[in-house]
Amino acid sequence: MSEEIKITIIGGGAVGCAIAYELSRNSHCDIAVIEKNSQVRGENQSSRNSGVIHAGIYYPKSKGPLKSRLCVEGNRMLYEFCERYDVPHKKTGKLVVAAEPMEEDYLDDVFRIAVENDVPGVEMIDGRRAALFEPNIRAVSALYVPTSGIIESTSLVDKLYKLAKSAGVMFLLDNEAIEIKPGNNGFMVKIRSRTETETFKTANIINAAGLYSDDLAKIINPDSPYRMDPVKGESAKFYKSKRDNIFMNGLNVYPVPFGYLPGGERLKVSFKEFQKQSSEGKISKSVGVHLTPTLETGRKGHKLGDTVTLGPAYSQPDNKEDYSHKREEKYYLDMIKAIFPNLKPGDISLHQAGIRARLKDHYDFIIERDKKYPDLVNLIGIDSPGLTSSLAIAKYVKGLLAG
Repeated sequence: MSEEIKITIIGGGAVGCAIAYELSRNSHCDIAVIEKNSQVRGENQSSRNSGVIHAGIYYPKSKGPLKSRLCVEGNRMLYEFCERYDVPHKKTGKLVVAAEPMEEDYLDDVFRIAVENDVPGVEMIDGRRAALFEPNIRAVSALYVPTSGIIESTSLVDKLYKLAKSAGVMFLLDNEAIEIKPGNNGFMVKIRSRTETETFKTANIINAAGLYSDDLAKIINPDSPYRMDPVKGESAKFYKSKRDNIFMNGLNVYPVPFGYLPGGERLKVSFKEFQKQSSEGKISKSVGVHLTPTLETGRKGHKLGDTVTLGPAYSQPDNKEDYSHKREEKYYLDMIKAIFPNLKPGDISLHQAGIRARLKDHYDFIIERDKKYPDLVNLIGIDSPGLTSSLAIAKYVKGLLAG
């Protein structure tokens, strides 16, 4: 390692690797990525998620200007990247389903946000047309979102890693940043592997540490105001070929977004009452347990698999490494039966759990230079739609560094 690195990225997930890839394109490369895992395969948030490519229909500009902008931009960039580099993905489309007339006001609000964010091709359809897309769902109306899709997220991270590495980015795997001291014109960074400790100087730090980004920001600047409030998302799965009445053609299928009570139960009230309770902080909004197709790769390329996942079922983790299951199969059945009524208890089994880097008391992504140490760029609270937005986030960070 040289005595001084120009840019050090801490975190080798989808966002960290996307930034390394973007910064190393068409330029002299003096970049190091510190990753605490022993390999770059999108551990933690980047692999423990549904793999949905979001379209940008859930993020109002008034609350989340970065989420709304970077999701729509990232959606387009991600499809282009996947086509170019043969990353397993499919533009499946999405249905957001109103199962009863009361839910149509919720659906109208999603449509409003989609139009506000310039999401292409979104249209409101009736229940009969929704059934042409997915005959086994129950809907009185639905929002059809053609730019939604799915991606094999670990393959995305692996491709970004390999492209960045081939461009000269140095990846320090199985290393953890244990001490960072701001100094004149840069930072002294101490890293620890399983066998040794090393210290080096870097001119700039990009904090892409995911669930631990708030801790890292505070290590460098104790006055950093951001605190994580992580939320666990558990999932289950079933096999769509088991019976004709649970077969799916391959769209993402979501209920209307709704309010969650603190215990994870859905609050069934009018949209007006939902808005009132949400403004009072009594409930939190969720896109709900949804149906997501999966991919499989064979000799003829990538295609939809037989497995469909159900999730997320939200709960509070005991800590940032708590991937245990707290929800039982019955919870998923109860949450999905309004829009997908034919599943039975014996059809589903538990799948995986992930933890989102949700910020406490803050909705939007935080992507900014630290106020005290401007050569530190913090990316904090990069939860959903962080995977979809990853390439757009990288472009945004490149602009911050150039500014």
